[in-house]
Amino acid sequence: MENNVQKISVYGDSILKGAVTGTGSGHLFDIIEENSLSLASRALGFELNNQSVFGSIITKTQRRLSKDIEKGVVGELAIIESGGNDCDYDWNVVCENPGALHQPRVVLGDFIRIIGEMVNACRENKITPVLMTMPPLVPDWWYGHICNSYNADAVNAFTKNTPDVLYRNHEIYNMHIVKFCYENNVQFVDMRLAMLESENYRNLMCRDGIHPNADGYAYMAGIWEKELPKIKKEF
Repeated sequence: MENNVQKISVYGDSILKGAVTGTGSGHLFDIIEENSLSLASRALGFELNNQSVFGSIITKTQRRLSKDIEKGVVGELAIIESGGNDCDYDWNVVCENPGALHQPRVVLGDFIRIIGEMVNACRENKITPVLMTMPPLVPDWWYGHICNSYNADAVNAFTKNTPDVLYRNHEIYNMHIVKFCYENNVQFVDMRLAMLESENYRNLMCRDGIHPNADGYAYMAGIWEKELPKIKKEF
């Protein structure tokens, strides 16, 4: 790459791991080898250390980054991606008492604070942090997926029969990621905007409404191939 980046480590959730759902395999999800960053690493020629894990929230992501920093295996760039699981709810708990006040899995203040800690840890160890925005949610598909996976009556009672609360959380967390980056001079790849600018972003998503499909990961790879060479190493 033009910026001479040789190794990139990745700390995220199922989206950067390459999870797809609804494949008919009988599994909750499948991990495809042709995920966005593996495709980009082949095209751009960098070594990839992908520590993304399905279902991860920011606290678990932070622990994986810390372990890699201790082992000295991160590389020049660390891509940090989180939010989709953090802004979601523990639906088992919600369904037990849908009329109660429930907080997302990781409240917004803690979410942004931990991102800040991860960015600081990278910089303290001469690693350039790069954040990725959250791919867009397909609210009606995601809402239907939750209703099909849990007690639909309880889910409807909590959300007042609308996916708006799910979309609102997703949008707020994403906007705070962008705000954080501008306030702290952190470089980021705006994957959300790039996917929304596609001709029909729904065609890039699995029917669960939150995971990209194979075409979506290929599309994301093209964004990485365009944007990663522009990243400036801080050290």
